[in-house]
Amino acid sequence: MKHFAAAAAALLALSAAPPAWACSTCACGDYTITLMGAEKPYAGRLRGAIDFSARSETKGRSGQLDYRDIDEWRTSIGLSYSLDPRLTLGAQLPLVRKRVRSGNLGEIESRGLGDADLLLRWVAWQDKEMPRHMAGVRAGLRLPTSAQISDDNGDLVDIDAQPDPGAAAPSLGLWYGYYRFPLFISASGYTMAYGDGNQGFEPGDAFVGSLSAQYALTDALAVQAGLDARHTRTNRFSGVDDPDSGGSLAMGFLGAALRFGPDLLVHAGVQLPLHDALDGAQQEDTAYRAGVAYDF
Repeated sequence: MKHFAAAAAALLALSAAPPAWACSTCACGDYTITLMGAEKPYAGRLRGAIDFSARSETKGRSGQLDYRDIDEWRTSIGLSYSLDPRLTLGAQLPLVRKRVRSGNLGEIESRGLGDADLLLRWVAWQDKEMPRHMAGVRAGLRLPTSAQISDDNGDLVDIDAQPDPGAAAPSLGLWYGYYRFPLFISASGYTMAYGDGNQGFEPGDAFVGSLSAQYALTDALAVQAGLDARHTRTNRFSGVDDPDSGGSLAMGFLGAALRFGPDLLVHAGVQLPLHDALDGAQQEDTAYRAGVAYDF
């Protein structure tokens, strides 16, 4: 009962916080890995994590009125708790800053709290008492907590400049982990089904996959490499398809993780576009990620 009370308090504290977020194609890879812990869980583990990402994309054709150059900086604050060695619950809330330059040379900048995520990871199978192989279910619910940002005149800014779309999105998928020091391999894949967002925006449903490997050079330092991918359906705005949305993207990841003592982990890395099959006129640029996790 004490475990459930602690987990409920952690989830409530983050999910009750206020607003903001936008485009459904932003995530490439499993953004919950650091918070939920890809390593073996243990009962009573309470983890706090802060993750930062910087990315940019372009939409539309240069010189045309539909052109958008979008920069996004996202800081996600999260908390997770393992009720037992099989079940981990978590919550995550992003603080988002976005800058959009349009084809008419206008520029919009917004910042605010983003759509919150409630998360669950369950170990459904392991091969023995001290397992090398584990697999299970990953589920989540994105909450439409996003505020709608207005300009100095009180008018809503463009949906591309809003921190988040304000669309509910349940997610469901599978994960796998292989553990044999100094090598660790993890894989996950999940679908996200979006509801209607703000301003008549309807984000396209998405499938997101991630494959990563970590090799420990020492007890404290590990190098990481991986492949992150996503496939999204076309976005709609006021019932009309957005031709510059949807499609598939794969990005390679290179990074490193450094542990300080038994409880503090710092990590950083870069995502590089490898395969671009995005629909219409859109392009994803190199992205950067960094973060810190601490086990209380």
